[in-house]
Amino acid sequence: MKKALLINPPVYDTQYWERWSLPHGLLKIATYLAENDYEVRLLDCLVGDDKGRVKAKRKEMVRVGTRERWTPKPWGSRLKYDEKAISCYGREPEDFKRELKEERKQNPLFAWAPDEVWITSIMSYWWESTRDVIRICKEFFPHAKIRVGGIYPTLAPWHAEKNLELGDPLVVAGEKLNLADAALMSRDLIVTGELPEANDLELALNLYTDCGHPPPKYTILTTSRGCPRDCEYCAAYVLSGRRVRSRGVDSVFNEIKAKYALGIRDFCFYEDNLLMAKKNFKEILTRIIEDKELKGIELHSPEGLEIRLVDPELAKMMKAAGFRRIYLPLESIDYKFIGQYERDFYTLKDFEKAVRIFEEAGFEKPQEINVFVLFGLPGENLQQVYDTAIYASNRTGSVIPMLFAPVPGTPVFDKFQDYIDEMQFDFQDLNGKLLPFLEYNRRVVKGKYELTIQDMYDVEVFMFRLNEKLRERTFKVGAPTKMASAFRKVFTSYSSVYGDQKTRTYEPDAPIDADIRNLITEYHGTGKSLVSV
Repeated sequence: MKKALLINPPVYDTQYWERWSLPHGLLKIATYLAENDYEVRLLDCLVGDDKGRVKAKRKEMVRVGTRERWTPKPWGSRLKYDEKAISCYGREPEDFKRELKEERKQNPLFAWAPDEVWITSIMSYWWESTRDVIRICKEFFPHAKIRVGGIYPTLAPWHAEKNLELGDPLVVAGEKLNLADAALMSRDLIVTGELPEANDLELALNLYTDCGHPPPKYTILTTSRGCPRDCEYCAAYVLSGRRVRSRGVDSVFNEIKAKYALGIRDFCFYEDNLLMAKKNFKEILTRIIEDKELKGIELHSPEGLEIRLVDPELAKMMKAAGFRRIYLPLESIDYKFIGQYERDFYTLKDFEKAVRIFEEAGFEKPQEINVFVLFGLPGENLQQVYDTAIYASNRTGSVIPMLFAPVPGTPVFDKFQDYIDEMQFDFQDLNGKLLPFLEYNRRVVKGKYELTIQDMYDVEVFMFRLNEKLRERTFKVGAPTKMASAFRKVFTSYSSVYGDQKTRTYEPDAPIDADIRNLITEYHGTGKSLVSV
């Protein structure tokens, strides 16, 4: 019987949220290996404490919008406006290494020598922690063969092959991986794409308690794979193909029942596009609603829903089955701009209709309908970002800012390859939180206004302020209240970045077929007062 150690590496980033970050692909691989007579153990470096908090330690400093990095001073210091701290979230490689040295004889996990080490690698800009874990495994398990899989190696196998220090790895598609092929399995492997035999398997959550981790409080469900859309900045169809494949309803429902029996009450649908297989999804919801034993269950879809596929029956079923919050990808109301990225397949009328459907189904309380607003895209201007945020807030009350990060393997990445090369960016520099397209956009708006790092920070602060609650009600800028009136007065007093255009009047209850550009007040100005409004 072979032994396999599965590792979820730590994260190097400016921020990290543990929620919905369970390594579901790795846990399916664990089930797959166990079914093929492997003895499997798990080391999840991102396990949080009882409150879900993940330990963080400052690792390095970075100058925003550049590739400049340096080691932070040990006593710490106040960050300058153009600096961000990169922290190691989770179990640090040095801690892992020290534990291997000190505890191999006492701790059964570390004393146990694996034949294979399977490592998941998710975001391409997190690749460095994967490399650091591989270094340690090579040192302490020199005879073990390494298998690296996940989103990063699938999108950029050439980068993984060059930078992960595996020596002479073999790049192999998951569909061609054969555990019985001795010649293949004798090599270090970079596994790309899906492993079909593992796609529909349950997550091996038992490994958490078996290997000394606290048990997860939620689980992730994948009911379908694939997306036919051509969105240039999304990698869904690159990762899983364009053909939508649905998992059997019985398989999904049996997994829900099994995890419920283990004490799990939160279930997260995490997939390319949940509603592309709407009939399948409705059948799953029906089974959940009809099963009276599933008490206290809560369902989540944090990746968002396809706006055009929402219908009244679906919304009511989602509410009855246990959905408490809805996430919709508005992204931008400037459809001429967003159309450059093949993302203009729905309209504001579609968005308004979807919001109304969910409101009629009972999603009415603050933050029960949430809207994603994208910013940081190359070629954008901040006016359309502000316009989108204020429209979304007034319509639903909850805005979720999303900073754009270019994804290797997508058309938008190729489109701006010359700029990426000019800036000498590697993948870790393309993290959206580091504003990789700041310099590009400075050039785009040159002569109109001077784009600064503070302007970008103010956008995010503005969105969070739109979500402020007053007396347990989400603040709406279009509401007939004194606070909302004062808020509008402040913003309408700003000078527009388009000084030659006439200031417009904001009308919160305009009909859905009106041009939204005629409904939004020009209020950007310098943005400096956004942090003190």
